[in-house]
Amino acid sequence: MPEIWLRYGTTDIPLDIRFENLNKNLEPTSSHLRDEQVQDKLQEIPLKDNCLFIVLSSSELTRRVLSWIVDSATNKRYNGIGIMTLPKLKDFIDLRNEKYTTTALNASDFLSLNETIAKFQTTFFLSHSAYDPVFGFEGTPTHLVRNFNKEMMSEAIRLRSDDLPTPGIESEPYRLALSVCEKVNATSIEIVGSSNMLLDMYYGPITESFRKATSRLREDTLVESNQVKSEIISPGCDPFHHYTLTESLNCLWNCIDILSEGGSVVLLSEARGGLGSEALETFVHGRPPIPSSSENERITDGKEHLIFLEAMRKKYDIGVVSTIPQYYLKTKLGLDTFDGLRQVMTKLLLKYGKNHKVTLVSEGRSTHARIDPSL
Repeated sequence: MPEIWLRYGTTDIPLDIRFENLNKNLEPTSSHLRDEQVQDKLQEIPLKDNCLFIVLSSSELTRRVLSWIVDSATNKRYNGIGIMTLPKLKDFIDLRNEKYTTTALNASDFLSLNETIAKFQTTFFLSHSAYDPVFGFEGTPTHLVRNFNKEMMSEAIRLRSDDLPTPGIESEPYRLALSVCEKVNATSIEIVGSSNMLLDMYYGPITESFRKATSRLREDTLVESNQVKSEIISPGCDPFHHYTLTESLNCLWNCIDILSEGGSVVLLSEARGGLGSEALETFVHGRPPIPSSSENERITDGKEHLIFLEAMRKKYDIGVVSTIPQYYLKTKLGLDTFDGLRQVMTKLLLKYGKNHKVTLVSEGRSTHARIDPSL
């Protein structure tokens, strides 16, 4: 019996599975930057006195890159360097450094964001590139839309061609996100990598660095597979992507395309932070119905996940291992619930037979699984 551990929240949990029941573990295989290459990349960033770093992603890799930048600034004796992040990310990004404290960004739209930026000589956005089910890719442009322009976010939802998630595709919402960069007087640092391995880092104008990062992401983290009947997906080693159901669902959308119709997928989402979005919170408390993407209304945070769940539950059996109450998950969101991986395996083998092979995804946040066109 192979020894397989999957990350669940801040811990690893064992999966008891026989060799004959294991199909494969889908994960990217990429080489990371060596220490000297990292230092060369850092030298490209034109640090100055009175500069601001606005951190838009939460990952251990983001925190590590930020720490390297701060160390570089310290060695060069720069002064007046500020670090800000979105309020929900503050506890995950804080460097615990007395000299360089991280403060919550008090800005709700482009006007207030630009007012903050204007107080500094130079501003850098720092983002960890990933896949996004609406925009195709996640980075500085998409974070700007999601957090500082709700009307444009509504437009992005309406521009989608159907109610299915589209990670890894440069569609109309992707191009819409690029257009927002013209309204912000800043540059960006886009990092590419898994939970703890840096593949590359790009600095420059927001649009340019974002395009380079998404190209590298697609090149190194796309995994092609044959269709499978079942999957177990863990977001990966980073606790933030387990912290709420909303964050974990992004990992589900990255990898669901390889599932055959009628198949079963189970997501690990400890979700000690709860549901994680206004739309999910509102919906499970029984107020609005599940929306259509064509509705001409304000898009609340996380509403796309309700749209995707409604469409995907018609095609697949979707389950979750989570601390969120079963009433919310099963009764309200229509998800199968499990107490742990042992129960997951028992159900899958009962459904598909004792010789069934299960596919694992251990780094769902940094893996995009799709059908191999040659098969």
